[in-house]
Amino acid sequence: MYFEYEAESARWTWSAGLRALHALSAGEEPTTELMLERMAEEDRAVMLSRFKSHLEQPGPYSCAYHMTDAGNRQCRLLFVGQSEAVDGKVKRLSGFVVDLTEPMRETARAAVAASVEHRAAIEQAKGALMLSFGVEEDIAFDLLRAYSSRHNIKLAVVAERIVAGLSDPAFSRDEPVRSLLDIVISLSGGAPSGAGHGARQVVEPAGGSAG
Repeated sequence: MYFEYEAESARWTWSAGLRALHALSAGEEPTTELMLERMAEEDRAVMLSRFKSHLEQPGPYSCAYHMTDAGNRQCRLLFVGQSEAVDGKVKRLSGFVVDLTEPMRETARAAVAASVEHRAAIEQAKGALMLSFGVEEDIAFDLLRAYSSRHNIKLAVVAERIVAGLSDPAFSRDEPVRSLLDIVISLSGGAPSGAGHGARQVVEPAGGSAG
């Protein structure tokens, strides 16, 4: 699930998976208010404060919160992204959202146990996530496990794709954080940032509404 936020117009673009999580209809526009509405009450003030700070301070960020989805399920989500500035002023936020809810994490444990032989790639991918997004080791591992479970891809394969992407010219960017964001988004079938910032619609592959 991934997103973009244009600061000047205050407009969000959400992927199909993120729209479904918030029960948005086809013609409904995502808003900050709608996101806060589904957020756990105890997390709202902190998240709103963080959101405002990201609009003032460029750079990578990550923040976790709880929400109730369209099916009345209690979810734990992690936002990971980057505030992008032009001439010192933040113009755009972009990144991805990972569902870290416990049942999904349990599903991934077998994949983790089966990936011991791929530990080097996992550690390298985990390190890249930690360095780029400023998250702790357990959160970086949660990110890998979440993508593994959500997209039915072995955890080792997720890690190997991230590592391969780091040296792939197709993901070469001026900023390493932007490069890693595009690599992670591409794992769920999303278009990297270089594929056109102007598009308002973010499309995910058929059958993959949770991207």
